Amino acid sequence: MPARALPQFELQPYRLRLAQPLSTARGVIDFRAGYVVLLREDGLIGRGEALGSPDEFPHSPAARYAMELARLDVQAQREGVPLARLIDRRAQLRVPCSALLSAAGMPELAREAKRAAQEGFGTLKLKVGGSDDFARVAVVRDAVGPGVRLRIDANGGWDAVEALRRLRELAPLGIELCEQPTPDLIGLRESPIPVAADEMMAQDPDAALERAQAVVLKPMALGGLLPAFSLAQRAVARGLQVIVTTSLEGAIGRAGAAHLAAAVLALGPQPAAGLATGRLLAADLCPDPLAPRDGVVQIPEKAGLL
Repeated sequence: MPARALPQFELQPYRLRLAQPLSTARGVIDFRAGYVVLLREDGLIGRGEALGSPDEFPHSPAARYAMELARLDVQAQREGVPLARLIDRRAQLRVPCSALLSAAGMPELAREAKRAAQEGFGTLKLKVGGSDDFARVAVVRDAVGPGVRLRIDANGGWDAVEALRRLRELAPLGIELCEQPTPDLIGLRESPIPVAADEMMAQDPDAALERAQAVVLKPMALGGLLPAFSLAQRAVARGLQVIVTTSLEGAIGRAGAAHLAAAVLALGPQPAAGLATGRLLAADLCPDPLAPRDGVVQIPEKAGLL
């Protein structure tokens, strides 16, 4: 029998502009640049997506994610199942989502929060790390009332002393959790707000699992859906919550994250996944059949990724 040829991937670079700049503790994000990965096998087309430069292909975590996603897409099409059910046959295809707020001004932020709540999002997320954090979070809380969960993300922008001071200040506003308040999460055991490891999951997952009460899994940063799912299993075994999120990529990469989130729900109930980031883009890679409706991503019972 002749040896099977190695798969041939086609790369298609892209640049997607955000509808409005997104301020984070690490700077302002205006656009996302990356590339689509196509895999053609036996008349099937598998799709993946990576953030970054094609020059990093195939070695970066994002490139590995894109290649794995394209392969799994083809495999799921062959088997006639949604990709999530390749990861775990018990995958729950209805995935509750949070909405990431991006407005800069206070009146705009209040309107954005109200609109998201009216659209059915039961959890809202806000970037923090500036001098006006309390005011911004308070504006959102006032806008949506006590029934909506608020999540904050510091992107590792504080040290332990500053983090504890800020978290104690913000706790009366009813915060679900804070993602990555410091780079290493050391010295936060007295935090009045649960702490989630985000960027640390790609850098030092063992320490993250020791120090956090929840983990944030971005398959783009973790090198694939299967490595991310393995981390989810480890986290759940330790009694931690698991939040799957995107990396602000296009519709193909977001779809991969949605299928991962569906598979993670097979491990038990989890906080809302961060999948509603397509609404932050001025234009997308392709139509998005997995865009949230009423705060939920519903993955159809069809074969493959999209």
